[in-house]
Amino acid sequence: MIGIRTSGILLALVLGIGGMLPVYAAPVYWVNWISGTAGPTGSASGVLDIGGTTIDVSYSGEIAFIQTASGTNYWNPSTPYISAMVDNAPPAPDIIALSRTTSKTLTFSEPVTDLFFAFMSINGNGYRFDHDFEIVSTGRGYWGTGTVVRQDLGGGIYELSATSGEPHGVIRFPGAVSSLTWTSRINEHWNGFTVGTYGLVPEPGAFSVLGAGLLGLLAAFRRKVPA
Repeated sequence: MIGIRTSGILLALVLGIGGMLPVYAAPVYWVNWISGTAGPTGSASGVLDIGGTTIDVSYSGEIAFIQTASGTNYWNPSTPYISAMVDNAPPAPDIIALSRTTSKTLTFSEPVTDLFFAFMSINGNGYRFDHDFEIVSTGRGYWGTGTVVRQDLGGGIYELSATSGEPHGVIRFPGAVSSLTWTSRINEHWNGFTVGTYGLVPEPGAFSVLGAGLLGLLAAFRRKVPA
């Protein structure tokens, strides 16, 4: 019976490789915004330091203002940004503030997995993305609290829309993301965002190698354990 149970566990592990695995709370690597230029055709540059690997992050689009090395910590309190998926809030003072409806694009030098998008103070506003997402968390933030909903607008466009108050929170784009484009629903004084990730997309052969190793262990147990 021990051999059967052990073999079953190993087989389950093998079959689970590459499948849809549950996401649990883990530290998020948030972008360190290095520089930026505000204006209707602004731009910003930042980096993700993922275990010693540096990913360049570029933003193009309107910028009301940007904070890099100093400024107000608009991510305080941290409550809206911490959840069963996210252990840590975005760091102070990094934020890009938006105020216009025009198109905005983030680009990553290498694809990242599970892109987290922290937003603040989308008062009566919202974003329309070219990737589907899920709402991870909301709560009382720097400017208050409010509620949001996700809507599928069709044509590959997905909207995060404020339905009350001053929403602050986090949404997640699952899977591999190499770029993200969106627009704001309306013009407003300003709202802000930053992004983070769990890490890089695994190398193509990583799962197959691990799966082969587990299958080897399964074969070894079958040889050693009597039926």
